[in-house]
Amino acid sequence: MSLGSELKKAREAKKISLETISKRTKIPPKYLEALEENHYDVFPSHTYTKGFIRAYAKVVGLDPLVLTRQFNAENQPQVVRIEPRNAEAELEKNLGWRPTLDRPPVFRRQDAEADLNPEIADEQYSEPIQHEPSVMRRRALLLRKIKWGEWAGRAGMVLAAAVGAAAVLYGGYRLLSKVQWGGSKTQAAASTAYASIPVADKYQHLVLKGLDKSWVLVTMDDGQSSSEVDLDQGETKTYKALKSFKLRLGNAGGVDVQFNGKPLGILGTEGQVVEIMLPSGAKTASSDNSADDSSDGGT
Repeated sequence: MSLGSELKKAREAKKISLETISKRTKIPPKYLEALEENHYDVFPSHTYTKGFIRAYAKVVGLDPLVLTRQFNAENQPQVVRIEPRNAEAELEKNLGWRPTLDRPPVFRRQDAEADLNPEIADEQYSEPIQHEPSVMRRRALLLRKIKWGEWAGRAGMVLAAAVGAAAVLYGGYRLLSKVQWGGSKTQAAASTAYASIPVADKYQHLVLKGLDKSWVLVTMDDGQSSSEVDLDQGETKTYKALKSFKLRLGNAGGVDVQFNGKPLGILGTEGQVVEIMLPSGAKTASSDNSADDSSDGGT
C-alpha cells in the first residue's frame, strides 16, 4: 500500500474530513489531497513534504517516524530542481505555516547528556544529527574525563570513610584496653574498680577480686563456715557473714579487697602472706577463750 493510500485509509476510518485536518495543521486542502494521491511534485522541497506527512499522520493517529521513513525509501530527493529562488520562503509567507518538525541539523538539547553524546538524534526526526568528526572526538574525550573525575571522587570518598572508621575503631580499642598498658597491678585495680556494694542489711559483706593468681582462705563468724579457693586473675568472689571475717591471702599483691562497700585495695606485695580480721576490731572465739584461761590461771 502506498503512503498516500495509507493516509487516506486512516482518515476515512476515523471519519475525518480534509477540511478538519487543514484546520488542525494549517495546511491547505490541495496539499493534503496531493499527499493522498502521492503527487509530491507540487511541494517545493523534500523537507517540506516530510513535514506535511508528519503533521497529517499525527491527526489521523499514525506513526510519523514510520511514514517519513517509508517516504524516504519510496522517494529520493532530486539533485536538480528548477524552482523560484526563495520558493520555501514564499510558501511560508503565503501559507503562514512552517513545518516546525523539520529543523536544521543543530544541537537539539541544552542538557549535559545531549551536549556530550554525539549519537543523540531528534526524537521526531528520522535522520540522526550530523556532527563534524573533530567535534565528536572532543565531546567523547570530555565525556571520558568527566567519568574519570566521578570515579576518582567516589574512590576518595570511600577511602576517607575507611580511614575515619579505622581511626574510630583504633581510638575505642586504646580506650578499652588502657588497663593493659597501665603498668602496675595497683594502677590496673584503680582503673577497673568495681561498683561499691550498698550495705543495708545485718550481714558483713566481703568482695575479693583477683589481679593475679592467689590462694585465699576466708573464715566466717569464728569458724562457723570457711572457703578456700585459688583466685584467678579477673575472677571475683563475694562472701557474707553475721559478725566477722578472718581473711588469709597467699599472694596479697594479687587480690583487691572490698569490705562493706568500701575499697580496702591491695593489702600487701606479690608473694606476701597476709592475715587480717574484718572488721578490724573483731576477735576470734579462740582468742577470747585463751584470754579467759590465762586470767583463771592467774587467779
